[in-house]
Amino acid sequence: MSNFVQLEINERNRWVYFSKYRWVAHIVYWITVLIVGTIMRAKGPITPSLIYNHFFLANLMIASFFYLYCLYLIPYFFKRNKYLQFWTSVIAGYLIITFLDIHFNRAFVHYTDPVPPPDEGNFLTTYLKELSGFLYNFLFFSIMLFFMEKNEENSTLLELEKEKKEIEQVKLDFLKTNISPDFILRSLHQLKVSAKVPEESTPEAILTFSDLLRYRLYRGRQSQSPLKEELSAFTSFVHFIGFDHQLKITFNVQGVAEHKQLAPLALVNLLEPFCKILNEEPVMLDIIILIETEELLMEMNYGANAGLELIADLESYRENYRQINGDAVKFHFEQSEENSFKVRLSLPIFNH
Repeated sequence: MSNFVQLEINERNRWVYFSKYRWVAHIVYWITVLIVGTIMRAKGPITPSLIYNHFFLANLMIASFFYLYCLYLIPYFFKRNKYLQFWTSVIAGYLIITFLDIHFNRAFVHYTDPVPPPDEGNFLTTYLKELSGFLYNFLFFSIMLFFMEKNEENSTLLELEKEKKEIEQVKLDFLKTNISPDFILRSLHQLKVSAKVPEESTPEAILTFSDLLRYRLYRGRQSQSPLKEELSAFTSFVHFIGFDHQLKITFNVQGVAEHKQLAPLALVNLLEPFCKILNEEPVMLDIIILIETEELLMEMNYGANAGLELIADLESYRENYRQINGDAVKFHFEQSEENSFKVRLSLPIFNH
């Protein structure tokens, strides 16, 4: 169990008795004490005075000991592995509160039962008797507490695991839908410049860019996306990049995309790092996609040397791919020769 999980459990256990159905267990326990310890032992009529003295006041000290044990000793000592302080405090509290309980009963508890209680004898006899009574109740309460703690710990672990999965899902959604700020700014600038000059391609470029953003929004948060839709978005992306005239892309797909799915944006995201590069002359990017039965193979041949920024972006994308798709992803890139940079990607695909 991780330190974070254990610490979270420790903090929550302090208030375990006031959450969910825990209060019901305590009510049942004290009702049992009331019935067995007071009502069934009463020799006369059950009056408010009898309940007040024989139940509330008579159990005040032992209740104080129980909840000191529950709300302070367990979460702050036992749960933090301070066993010496825990057992020392338990034993000291057991002995001291029993001692105080005898004096408290003699000073403040006024028994109203018509049949007087039997002679309690000297203080030592009474003290030993009270110790055995405290011990019996303490063991009964501890057994009940054990099952309550165990159930609460399991519930807490399930809640933490659920929260952890939700956080991981949010992180994965962010990785999938995250758009490079440089790419967005450059695309918007390109559209702005194109809009100022009456070109026939401007409306088409705006609509294509809108489709890409819409696809990211609606498909990015899903666990899988139809491969046909991903390829359609990828084709739109390639078409949109063509308006920039900086990157010349040839795109070829082999295989059948029908009835297959893959992680959304797995292909679209890979084009962004190449769109950020500014070159004096247009650069070719040849892309081949091969669709097989259980995997998709993609090879990109970039007709220029890869700079440090491109390599850093691809390393980041490789880590993102692995977080989203696991070890089934194979992502490799290398500077194969002068003015040639190759990227190879293998992704799992699923039939439906």
